[in-house]
Amino acid sequence: MSSILEKVNSDTLDDLRQLLPGIVLLCENIIDGAETDHHWHPTSEERPNLTPYPVYAGLLKIGEQGALHREQMSILAHVFFSIWVGVPEAPEGKVPISNLQKVFLEFRRAHLWREGLESVDTSEPDKCYKSLVRLERRLKYLRDLRADHLSHTRRLLGLSLQEESLLDRGAGDATEDSDETDEHETSPDSDFEMERIQLDTEENDEIDSAALIEALSFPAKTSVDQDKLFQTAERNALPSDDLVHRPIVATSQGSSKHRKPWGGKNGVARDRAKSDQLRRSNQTLTNRWERPTEYELYVYWYAVTEPVNADLSAALALLLVLLTSRELDLILETQLKSRLGDLPERRENGRIYICYESAVWQSAAPQPVRKTQLEAELRHQLVQTVPSVRMPIVGPLWGLLERHVGSDPRDWRGALFKNHEKESVAERAADLFDRIKKKSDVRLTLRRVQRALFHRLSDGGGDMVTSILIAGDHDDISRHAGIHYYCAYESDLQERYLQAISQLVPESRNTLHPVALVQSDRRIGSPYCPKPPVLRQLATDLKTHFQETLRQPIGKSTLPDIHNAYTLYTVLLLFLCTGYRSVQAPLSRLTDVDLNRRYAVIADKESDHWSHSRIVPLTENFLSHWDYYLSHRRHVMRLVETYLGEPVPDHSFFFLSTPNRRMAKPIAVTPDQIDEHLSSFSSLPLNIGRHLLRSELIHRRVPVALVDAFMGHWVAGREPMGRFSTLSPIEYKRVLVPVLEEIQTELGWTPLRGMG
Repeated sequence: MSSILEKVNSDTLDDLRQLLPGIVLLCENIIDGAETDHHWHPTSEERPNLTPYPVYAGLLKIGEQGALHREQMSILAHVFFSIWVGVPEAPEGKVPISNLQKVFLEFRRAHLWREGLESVDTSEPDKCYKSLVRLERRLKYLRDLRADHLSHTRRLLGLSLQEESLLDRGAGDATEDSDETDEHETSPDSDFEMERIQLDTEENDEIDSAALIEALSFPAKTSVDQDKLFQTAERNALPSDDLVHRPIVATSQGSSKHRKPWGGKNGVARDRAKSDQLRRSNQTLTNRWERPTEYELYVYWYAVTEPVNADLSAALALLLVLLTSRELDLILETQLKSRLGDLPERRENGRIYICYESAVWQSAAPQPVRKTQLEAELRHQLVQTVPSVRMPIVGPLWGLLERHVGSDPRDWRGALFKNHEKESVAERAADLFDRIKKKSDVRLTLRRVQRALFHRLSDGGGDMVTSILIAGDHDDISRHAGIHYYCAYESDLQERYLQAISQLVPESRNTLHPVALVQSDRRIGSPYCPKPPVLRQLATDLKTHFQETLRQPIGKSTLPDIHNAYTLYTVLLLFLCTGYRSVQAPLSRLTDVDLNRRYAVIADKESDHWSHSRIVPLTENFLSHWDYYLSHRRHVMRLVETYLGEPVPDHSFFFLSTPNRRMAKPIAVTPDQIDEHLSSFSSLPLNIGRHLLRSELIHRRVPVALVDAFMGHWVAGREPMGRFSTLSPIEYKRVLVPVLEEIQTELGWTPLRGMG
């Protein structure tokens, strides 16, 4: 700033020219640790709060990220000149806060636009502004994303120099052509025309003002063209503002006497009330009425584990209700099996089976209905799952079973409760339950007892999906989206089950050990989880294919094959590293990846309240490959313009179509295109990465709250980045990154160099 002020003759900067040496000296003293004014010393031992003012906060963030390039530093100096001068037409002559925030955001991600600034003349503010205008226009013509990054800085300088107006956002683009036209309200490349119309409602009492606005406001293009623009934006996962820059605006000088109320507002209010109620329900503390208290469970436990002989069958039925979380009617249908091999795999009605040989109980696990049938070839590439779950029998339950059935394995066959006994057992169970409530003065219900295990599994840091598989019913399936993606290890479910029942009755924790040592390699849940060797082989095949195509001489006919092979590997690596869904144009903007903070913004799904985007931490493995891909992309774009004469694509990822060997064109990355290029290597579904990641992250002991935040599987009221969320992004990144790195390395998805 000092060197530029020596060459600038401006009355508005004279005061700054006098103050600047003192500011520089003060900064040097602070850096050197010299004694300065006591106001610069902290007043307490507490950590100081970050200033909310965007100038100082922006400078602090920029300083933490490292030095700027020389050209960017000079442009930043002119930004501060503009802040000093202010905006004359703004209130109190100050620069609007929104403009400051946008400018400093661009300097915080300065690595995205540091190249090509040599043409910017920073000797004087006026010359700096005009050269930025010329550079921005040239980059827009080339469809270069750097134009968007420069636009905010250009606008701030223009406002300060009074070259632009607060109400005129297109002036910077039209400055060079101001001798040709004076209309800056609509830029030449805008898809819509803005026309401001003043309506006097007092003079048009007989005319509906809404109809008048609709009649007087007209687009520059036909309605068919408008629809195509919006469809293009939606298909390519771009906001409509990227294609449509100017809305149609009409204003009225007074309120309309014929304004009709909006019919949809009642529906919106009703839906919002439902959403708020659901959020409050999910945020309520766990000691709600449907959860039995510790005293109630204590009373119930001792009543059903130490019964007299007359109440033995009734106590056994009630104990099974608590430990299996099944209804009493299903408990009465329980079957006994002496050998493990006799247990059936499929039972749609959820009947319970108890095995003497392995000391386990088995029941069907609630799962969503999947209409798609797996092909035989695909089934061999996926983890084989079973529909039922087997849980170990603990000591108190085994003791009652032996008292009721006997210790001879030959007696462990058929029904636990004979057909002629079921009605009487149900009556005795109801009578025993009433006596427990009356004697101990507790407000228990059989439904609360049945759901106690489910709530214990899901409360606190528990996993809702694990709760559904072990202790849920069919109605619980819709409570969590993770049920569609979780392929659980049965050994993990058994471990969690034993922990939960020991937490239900902590006084009897020492007796709640499994009767037999259960070792299981079965998997329960999603049938779309791929086998690790299949993914390792796929990574090897894609790498080999790219290396083979890269050996060919680069030309018009070979460039599409080389680029498509590398893009296919990169897209699948993105899916596997971030849990990205197979959507249109994945990662549509390069700025969605923050290289400084090592996060990526994922917005591959919309919820009912339009706020389901998430941030995911990035591993060193992915960041290294991302750097290779950016170099490859820049090189390919130059070749596309040279060999094919095609404009630069807007998206991060693109394929090169090959309808014939002479006419290759850039096309968007869509699920159909990915399937087409992947078909010669694998028939796996594109979203297998999500099934693998949720299953492996939970298996490797990553907290479920972090897994839900990573996968986007949270429920309303538990948003990880919500206003009242206690999730720490630092802890989120610290825990997830090592595990993700380990998974990617084990599967062989490592960085791969491209062209350039």
